[in-house]
Amino acid sequence: WDHIQGYPFFIPAYIPKYNLHIYAASGFGKDIKSIFQGQLDSDYFPVQLEDMKSQMKFYMLEDNPVKIGNILVYWEYMNHPGATIGFKFRINNKSIAYITDNEFLKGFTSSPLNITINDAIILATVKIIEFLKDVDLYIGEAQYTNEEYLSKIGWGHSSLANACLLVKLSNIKKWIITHHDPMHDDKFLQNKINLTKKILSDLNWNIEVLNAFDGLIELV
Repeated sequence: WDHIQGYPFFIPAYIPKYNLHIYAASGFGKDIKSIFQGQLDSDYFPVQLEDMKSQMKFYMLEDNPVKIGNILVYWEYMNHPGATIGFKFRINNKSIAYITDNEFLKGFTSSPLNITINDAIILATVKIIEFLKDVDLYIGEAQYTNEEYLSKIGWGHSSLANACLLVKLSNIKKWIITHHDPMHDDKFLQNKINLTKKILSDLNWNIEVLNAFDGLIELV
């Protein structure tokens, strides 16, 4: 539910003039409509799916990429307990990737400075690196500091150092860090972004990086 609990508060879902197309991949045990319908059971929420007046259609992701208008949408499974999906959008020769739940190099707690694309530890993650290769803008997580990650291994989220290595190996041009830990306040996040820039510099990958925040708009 933590992945979909914002949906009942998505205003366009209640407006008849809107047509909503909702896509999901397989691997969740239930089809996507059943998941949303179950979340809106009257025992949990005062509004049911049938009360939403928009025109909703649910699709299982099969084609890769999916073409929506002039946008190509690519998708790939990430490393997270249960199934989670990363997305990449291509439009007008620009690319944006959006990945919020991905434990890159699960369990790796050593220095990333000497890791290269040819190291054995990278083999299991090549598909993710290739998926992100050369994107213009990456909106992706680095939830835990290296110290925090020691007690969070297997939770499905990346350490800061490992996330920085992913950015370098994927040749990413700009990074917006999202999926902040709820216990990280603004001061903590400011210190963390400074540390991120330091790690990227140590990796010899000096790109623009910033924290995501409500209302942020970035041009690609």
